Amino acid sequence: MKVAFYTLGCKVNQNETGALAQLFYENGFEPAPDGGEADVYIVNSCTVTAGGDKKSRQMIRKVKRQNPKAIVVAVGCYAQTAAGEVKEMEGVNIVLGTKGRNEIVDEVERYEESLGVVDRVTGIMQEHTFEPIAVSS
Repeated sequence: MKVAFYTLGCKVNQNETGALAQLFYENGFEPAPDGGEADVYIVNSCTVTAGGDKKSRQMIRKVKRQNPKAIVVAVGCYAQTAAGEVKEMEGVNIVLGTKGRNEIVDEVERYEESLGVVDRVTGIMQEHTFEPIAVSS
């Protein structure tokens, strides 16, 4: 399966996208060619400004148009803070937010369209530990 990553926002998101890509590649996924069609799209969203929210929504819609059959996963700050809104967007299949990203490959591999939108966003304000997600290369 081919996977594509779209990162909005800060350098932290860029680093986290690298870590997510590493997880997928280690599990046999192939990178989609730049701008090419993928089976899975990961949108690492931003919510620093209203513009970040808007760009995140636009990117989610854009990737679903590229391949309507693809699995679209929304992760990151916008997915975390506006999980209900993201879950209601046409085209989103999995919403992870900022926690549980280490499980992203498992979520994608077990996703079935009959499940509808899988929402794994938890109340981040109750968390007291940082979830490590590292890039080794």
